[in-house]
Amino acid sequence: MELTKIEVNDFKCVSHVELDLAPVNILVGTNACGKSSIVQAVHLATCAMRQAQRVDENNTSTVGIEELDYLPTDNYKTLGHNSLWGNKAGTPSSRVSFSFKDDAGDTHQARCTIRSARNAGLSVKGSVPMELTLKLRKKKSFFSAYIPGISGIPNKEEKRSKKVVLKACSFGDANVILRNVLLLLKEKSQDNIRQIETWIENIIGPVSIDVRHDEEKDLFISCDVIVNGDTRPIELLGTGYIQLIQIFSYVLLFSPGVLLVDEPDIHLHPTIQERTVQVLGEVAEQQNIKIILTTHSPFIVRGAPLNAKVIWINGGRVESENRSAVELALGWGAFGKKIIIASEDKELKWLRKVIAQWPEIERAVTLLPGRGYQNVPNPDEAAELSASLGNKFKILIHRDRDSLTDDEVASIQRSYHDKGATCWFTDLSDLEAYFCSPEIIQEIVGCSLPEAEQHIDTILVRQAQPIQEQFQSQRRAHNKELYAEGGSPENAAVWAGFQGRALNGAKGKFVFKQLVNSVGNGFSEARVIPTGFRTTVAQSLKDTLEELLRA
Repeated sequence: MELTKIEVNDFKCVSHVELDLAPVNILVGTNACGKSSIVQAVHLATCAMRQAQRVDENNTSTVGIEELDYLPTDNYKTLGHNSLWGNKAGTPSSRVSFSFKDDAGDTHQARCTIRSARNAGLSVKGSVPMELTLKLRKKKSFFSAYIPGISGIPNKEEKRSKKVVLKACSFGDANVILRNVLLLLKEKSQDNIRQIETWIENIIGPVSIDVRHDEEKDLFISCDVIVNGDTRPIELLGTGYIQLIQIFSYVLLFSPGVLLVDEPDIHLHPTIQERTVQVLGEVAEQQNIKIILTTHSPFIVRGAPLNAKVIWINGGRVESENRSAVELALGWGAFGKKIIIASEDKELKWLRKVIAQWPEIERAVTLLPGRGYQNVPNPDEAAELSASLGNKFKILIHRDRDSLTDDEVASIQRSYHDKGATCWFTDLSDLEAYFCSPEIIQEIVGCSLPEAEQHIDTILVRQAQPIQEQFQSQRRAHNKELYAEGGSPENAAVWAGFQGRALNGAKGKFVFKQLVNSVGNGFSEARVIPTGFRTTVAQSLKDTLEELLRA
């Protein structure tokens, strides 16, 4: 049974949020946008559903304040959105729902409505279907684990009962009993400690945790940690190390369905932030859990696994789930990136398809849409853009070659190079032209290479007139751009030079549309997925980006 969606309504800053979940889900946004409200609502709801005597649509149950395993504030009536919680039907409340999908693909939903009770406590109603009872209603099992951050730990800890430890951790207070947590895990299995060490080793290098307590002799729990051969008591570790121990301890202590981590970046170096979210991605897959974390950090976003969701929360709602759009909202989309690609294309889908072939490169670049080649940053503007961003990013301009000659392309590229920027031109007319080759057609539809070549040749012959008209129109625009004083080459000579190339100078956009109509058999834009192709598309772009990354 897999958790697939969470919906939160009317809780603190959140008006309405639906999250379709990936293994790792990163909530970004400004302060007070609702990120923390979401994770708090999720944790409160799972605790309320587990601790309520019953969860029924027609009857309410009351959970006393002292009984609750989690409550964000003692002044709990203020947890409503723009209004205080009421204490009877029809008054303001908060609602959280969880959707699950079983192995057969069927969806099961649990719902929880929370408001004030007439006495001190929470009033809970909703529904938990039988299929979800063991997940959400088992009294000694926590479906969610909440980690609000850590600010240090006490110098000493007495051993506590398991119930006290779990309740404190559920409240997010693991910092005061972290030694107890580690001791519980060790007593259950020494493998738990080794697993924590392994996860942390993948982030910061080898680490060894030694936690011990003798019931007959010791009042306090002892815990030492070895880092880089240096042994020290856990309270003298850096806060970042302690935070990592806390995060991974929660995974094993609760075995939760969803791990909620509020701003894990606060005490971690940027490089460690990137590695942490990568390891969390591995943990999510290994432990079959969902992870929701909040952050302001571009390094968390930068290091996120490719299948992670990055969700922009704004004003208590989801502003965007488009990863690139979210990055743009963080300032030019350049946080944690190395290259800004300013494209002439308004729609970036084709450029994204190309760059998706190279995951490491994809993670290092951000894309800015344009409004045609006449509106891309010119060499001076590209230099100004770089300067405005502290010269911390490489600027790459993407232009379609259209009907430009090799000499014209080289001249434009030099003008950018002289200003410290780079201009990359498509090898043929445009990005779509890469997907009009016989080899690509063959890969997509499974026809023979001669059949694919015949499709292209037929289009070039039958559509010769519109292709020629498009060429003439493009040359007029190029001449206006490059030869205001005259001296342009003759169109006939330029056209003749294109006849030895693929597509013979035809626009890829035009040819691709014709191929969709003529090839059939599933040949379409949706089927163009370069990551699955046997050959690299746009090798010249890959080479250019790799050179910029090395510079």
